[in-house]
Amino acid sequence: MAAAKKICKLPLEFCQFSSPVGFIKVSSCPIGLHEMSMETNLSDENFVPNALNDVLVVGVKEQDLSTIMKVCYKWLQQYFRDVKQISKVPRPDICAIKQETKVFRAQVWQILADTVGPGEVITYGALASRLNNPGAVRAVGSAMRNNPTGIIVPCHRVVRSNDMGLYHGGKRQSVKLWLLKHEGVDKY
Repeated sequence: MAAAKKICKLPLEFCQFSSPVGFIKVSSCPIGLHEMSMETNLSDENFVPNALNDVLVVGVKEQDLSTIMKVCYKWLQQYFRDVKQISKVPRPDICAIKQETKVFRAQVWQILADTVGPGEVITYGALASRLNNPGAVRAVGSAMRNNPTGIIVPCHRVVRSNDMGLYHGGKRQSVKLWLLKHEGVDKY
């Protein structure tokens, strides 16, 4: 989120969606998404997913959403309905990726979103290697910690070489596990 705020001076739109993993808050500008976050108090202790919940717009009518929010809405609907078909739905643009193409963390987010699909996982080291920078494992970890658009930029698919790794500083391991299982990854 910080990267997009520093460089983007455009007015923001805010929206909230219900989903199988709880409410998802999204902010965007005409260029792309700025942030997509789950409820701030969400933790392993209170995470109660419901795979039967549909993705719905909360508080506004779908026809009143901006183009970028409509794309985000359709993408989230497809992700939770049938993740194996997600490539058939356009992924919403992300402001920080579009405006900071030379910044390392934006490059990490782009490579991750473009090359690691549902049902796949990648280690921090392998992701650094895909960026032709195999020594940048910690920088990749920092990019994951600062990922403003989780699920769309799937930081939950990035794992340690010996275990699942942390999600939101280790406070949302059950969310990471649920997302991976939803995508067909059963090894954790």
